[in-house]
Amino acid sequence: MAAAIAICVISVAGFVQGLTGFGFGLVSVALLPLVLPFKEALFLLAILNLPVCALTLYATRHHFTWRRGLTLTLGATVGVPIGFYALVHFDSGLLLRLLGTVLCLFALHELFLSRRVRLRFPSWAGFPIGIVSGALGGSLNAGGPPVIAYVYSQDWAKEEIVAVLQLVFGVSALIRVALIGQSGLLHAELGRLSLLALVPLIGGITLGNRLLRRVQLPALKTGVFSFLLLMGAKYLLTTNPIH
Repeated sequence: MAAAIAICVISVAGFVQGLTGFGFGLVSVALLPLVLPFKEALFLLAILNLPVCALTLYATRHHFTWRRGLTLTLGATVGVPIGFYALVHFDSGLLLRLLGTVLCLFALHELFLSRRVRLRFPSWAGFPIGIVSGALGGSLNAGGPPVIAYVYSQDWAKEEIVAVLQLVFGVSALIRVALIGQSGLLHAELGRLSLLALVPLIGGITLGNRLLRRVQLPALKTGVFSFLLLMGAKYLLTTNPIH
């Protein structure tokens, strides 16, 4: 039953990704710990992030330039092992509350501040922001917020932004999967679940892409961030986290 619910969650997260261009990691990581052990949920998402990033990067490949994403990617390669060490060695309850904090801060910013206060980062900040993103991705699969804030503060085309995000997230996911395999934490059941979820995930992304022009995205994004805020509050305040 838990595996079936997890696949449904992944499908919904893929749908949100296809519909809005963001959200697979955040929606998945907000819901999967309800049905799977926290660390196993993050391992599963590390695997499934690879096809999500690969599909999106392929779709935007003509707008991709290494120059845009190089410093972010280099920073992420440094940060992911740091975050992964925290994931393996820190208590799940502590990590779950940290996840709640990240979700709440990101959701609050998007709901109330993003239209009034636009963060602006100099180009040289790419490397340290990449480190922060990699560390959050390696430990919580929530490395998106700092990178998203950085790229949207640059004077780049929308397609370039999407391509750079997929590069950073894809490289981070690849390093996480390698670290999981090297650590002996990638067991057969987790691999089987990722394979079972792959087709529903692609189906969710495809459906979201097809409905993209029929949905009022501002209202949808408000709903998604409100949901993330509620889930973040749950994990931040919970007294009985999943181990």
